[in-house]
Amino acid sequence: GVADLSETKSERFTSPDSLDMVHRLRRDSCAVLVGRSTVERDDCSLTVRRVELGKGESQPVRVILDPSSKIVGGDYTILKDGLPTIIYHLQTEGMADTVKVSSDSVTLVGLNPSNVGDGFSLSPLEVVEDLKARGLQHVMVEGGPVTARAFLEVGVVDRAILVRAPIEFEIPVPSEMDLNTLTIAGLQMIGTAIMGGDNVEYWTKEGLPWPKSELPMWP
Repeated sequence: GVADLSETKSERFTSPDSLDMVHRLRRDSCAVLVGRSTVERDDCSLTVRRVELGKGESQPVRVILDPSSKIVGGDYTILKDGLPTIIYHLQTEGMADTVKVSSDSVTLVGLNPSNVGDGFSLSPLEVVEDLKARGLQHVMVEGGPVTARAFLEVGVVDRAILVRAPIEFEIPVPSEMDLNTLTIAGLQMIGTAIMGGDNVEYWTKEGLPWPKSELPMWP
């Protein structure tokens, strides 16, 4: 599969029904996590918009992995809308004095370097543990593919939903999310469904039941 239309331009290619599902999953999550490149390419907000929040429910915390703190201070929606956001970056000597944010809603968290596949320099395990300590138990890893693979490779993903749209691309960005990747992560496919013309695969860890008996009923 592929993750995007091209290396230079990001466009939506999944169906409206699949997009609604993404927003339902955001609603059911404590936090939504992406890598820095997703913010740079999409200027995303990662908020729940296409479905209603329940009474008393709040927007999920946005989590960005930005090892070199490149987006800090940038003109991005996610840094300006006043909603809670956590940015994980590499902690280096003197960085505390140079990395600053202009919004009280943005929290910077420095971590020591790690070496996961694809040259990933932040430890997914440390990120998950820190989020857990903050009371954020259900984390949705939304993108991009390098970030998703890093979490899969260390075995911290309990469930995965893959959406495959029936579209071909001239200059695709490979997702490298295949059977081998998911199997090594300890996941097994428990079923499929068609959603607005897209093929949706549901994966879970062995012995971990899906939240609903009918797969498309969750999220």
